[in-house]
Amino acid sequence: MRSISKFLLALLVGLTGVLAAVSPAQAASTPESLGGLDLGAYCRSIGYSDATLTGSTAYDWHCVSGDGALADLTFEAACQWAYSTSEAVDRIGDFTDPTSAGCWRVTATVVTPDFENYCTSTGHSASILVGTTVYDWQCVSYSRAGPTYYAISLPTVCAYTTGTTATIDRFVNYYDATTWQCRV
Repeated sequence: MRSISKFLLALLVGLTGVLAAVSPAQAASTPESLGGLDLGAYCRSIGYSDATLTGSTAYDWHCVSGDGALADLTFEAACQWAYSTSEAVDRIGDFTDPTSAGCWRVTATVVTPDFENYCTSTGHSASILVGTTVYDWQCVSYSRAGPTYYAISLPTVCAYTTGTTATIDRFVNYYDATTWQCRV
């Protein structure tokens, strides 16, 4: 009886140690929303007068000098400056909404979404790129009547690819469809 009690006590102590060791690592790997950006403050911090929006997309933000000259800015650098961490990345929620950029704390792990396996796992024939931008990925089902295209949910593809819902989907370059990332 005593050996069973000792065994159960040792098992409980060991399990507690494993849980204590695993929990902090898992918590650290969960993406954390840091918040938005003050692009004017960021531009001023690197020697410009302010930030200005020159169009209707997320890429139309620029730093502006005192004489009105425009300079490109990177949201990722602005996120790292604003939140004082190299673990910060930007995420543009909607390319056509210039106010949709936010900052996230993530690990260094970058996973490429597996569009092909996601699409075939959901009963479609394949994945297909029907244009040139990051928003042009679709699942396709082929039949005698011809192909039928289906929209892809990037958060769902990232969850499928990484095996966890603790990811964010982000693109590096809107005009390069291969730059999607799943960040954990």
